[in-house]
Amino acid sequence: MTATVPTRASGLTRAASAAGLRVLASAGWPEAAEDQVAPPIAGFVVSAFVSAFSPLAAETARRCLLRRPSPQPPVTAVVLVSPLGDLAGAVHVAETVDGGGRVGPLLFFQAVPNAVAGHLAARWQLTGPVVCVGDTAAGLAVTALLLADRDADEALLIRVDQAHTPGRHDRAAAVLLGPGPPQSRQHYKGEQP
Repeated sequence: MTATVPTRASGLTRAASAAGLRVLASAGWPEAAEDQVAPPIAGFVVSAFVSAFSPLAAETARRCLLRRPSPQPPVTAVVLVSPLGDLAGAVHVAETVDGGGRVGPLLFFQAVPNAVAGHLAARWQLTGPVVCVGDTAAGLAVTALLLADRDADEALLIRVDQAHTPGRHDRAAAVLLGPGPPQSRQHYKGEQP
C-alpha cells in the first residue's frame, strides 16, 4: 500500500478555484513516500550538482496531463510559477565560476525556467502561449487572462518550489485549468456575455 504525502496541489487547486477557474486535473510532488527523485529529462544535464527543478516540473506536469478527464483541446497554454527559479542550478554555476571553472554549455539553455516549459510544450504538443512568472497570484492572473482572451482553451499551471534551507524538500504542483462557469467569467469591453 502506498502512503500519500501532503502536496502543494491542494493549495494550488483552492487558489485556482477562488480565482474563478475550473480545475480539470491536478498533481503534486511528492504524492507518495516513493517520490524521492524525479525521473531525469533527456537532453537536460543531470548530476549531483544540478538541481531537480526541471525534472520536478516535468514529472508533475506529466502526472497532471495524464489525469486530464477529456481529450486535449486545440490550444493549451503552459504557465510556470517559480519564486526562485532553478536555485540549485544557479548556485552550481556561481560556485563553478567563482572557483575558476568552466560552466558546461548545456547548462545555458536550462538555466531559465522557460526551458522546461518549452520542453513540456513540445513533448505534449501544447500549442498555446508559454509564460513564466514568480508567484502563484501572477500565474493565476496570467492564466485567467489567457483563457478570457481565448488565447488558450485550457492552461497547465505548474509551481516548483526548491528547498533552500537544510532539512526541507523540493515540492511541485500542477493544475490543468479551464475557464470557470460562464457566470463567473469576466467580460471585457466589446465582448458579448
